Amino acid sequence: MKHTIQSIRAVAFAAATSITALLAHPVYAAQNIVGQMTNSIKGFELVNGGDNPEQKTEIIVGRVIGAFLSVFGIIFLGLMIYGGYKWMMASGREEEISKAKSTIRSAIIGLIIVLSAYAITYFVTSSLQGATN
Repeated sequence: MKHTIQSIRAVAFAAATSITALLAHPVYAAQNIVGQMTNSIKGFELVNGGDNPEQKTEIIVGRVIGAFLSVFGIIFLGLMIYGGYKWMMASGREEEISKAKSTIRSAIIGLIIVLSAYAITYFVTSSLQGATN
């Protein structure tokens, strides 16, 4: 049984490593990052067809925040699965169960912090936009 589990782990590790290697793209350091960002924004079309730089900034910032929230959601999901797996594999050992509970609790607290930060940011920006209009 141990040999089968080790074989499954080895195959899963090899598959994950292969997928990561295939999906990875090289990233080169930019000498003039501001110039590259400006050039990339020039070709960016707004949904409403306008060319207002302030709207471009709002859209880009919104997409960046959405990307970060997606990454945090993936991290939360991974931690929850990891904590649940550790709990299932604890086999009644109280020390292992408490570690798994701690992992799950920390993941939930992290999610609450991220969501509350997003809610506060949304409230403040919408209030400021309402005050300026």
